[in-house]
Amino acid sequence: MTSPHEAFPGERQQLISQRLARYGRVIAADLASEFNVSEHSIRRDLGVLAAAGLCKRVYGGAILVPAAEGSLDVRVRKDPVRKGSLGQAAAALLRAGQHVFIDAGSTNLAIAGAIDPSLQLTLSTNSPLIAVQLMKLPRAEVILLGGRLNPIAGGVIGLTAVEQLRQFSFDVCFLGACAIDPDNGVTAFGLEDAEFKRAVVAASGQVITAVTNEKLSSVAHYQVVSCEEVAALVVEHDAPRERLEPFYGRVTNVVTGVREQRRS
Repeated sequence: MTSPHEAFPGERQQLISQRLARYGRVIAADLASEFNVSEHSIRRDLGVLAAAGLCKRVYGGAILVPAAEGSLDVRVRKDPVRKGSLGQAAAALLRAGQHVFIDAGSTNLAIAGAIDPSLQLTLSTNSPLIAVQLMKLPRAEVILLGGRLNPIAGGVIGLTAVEQLRQFSFDVCFLGACAIDPDNGVTAFGLEDAEFKRAVVAASGQVITAVTNEKLSSVAHYQVVSCEEVAALVVEHDAPRERLEPFYGRVTNVVTGVREQRRS
């Protein structure tokens, strides 16, 4: 007898898409067993979803691909409360006397805005917007990398910026992440952006990355750094357990942001 899921592939693909949204990844053999269809049918479904840009095919299954968020000018206006909570948790990891690199990004802008003004720090960035925020800190020395600005990244990421990074040795970097997955690590959508981020990692003693829920257990196009090389992963207070659990044991420290109190 033909399985109802075999007869209605569109419905099956919708269910698979829902699994991807919840867990961040799916395994073909498990889906075949759950839907009582062949693995060939599941692989065909995953191919359809991948062609639509909803996932990336990997050996044995697929991983969620997050939606590209547009330019930094757009991203800074999206979810400011959620990013503010992440910013507070991430900034609390800093200690006086450190030389810190803050990568371009809207969540990292929130980190810059949450830094304790009493800390004496040297703060470098590739983002003019973040540099302006850092200039408000009375005890901070601020260094801005130069070069051609990329409007999507919101900072300089080309060869000139990479060459400048070779002159620095950072204690800590706050690395922007388009996506992060337990097996694929931090990934980026742009090739040039990924190359720049790898140079930041090479110049840093510790890597910290803060991500909103939709970036957990998802993958972009270019690998930057493995989870094992991330010293701290800062996540939202309501990060989905199904997406977060695979990171324990892969990342040295998982830090949870505080819940924002609603104003009465």
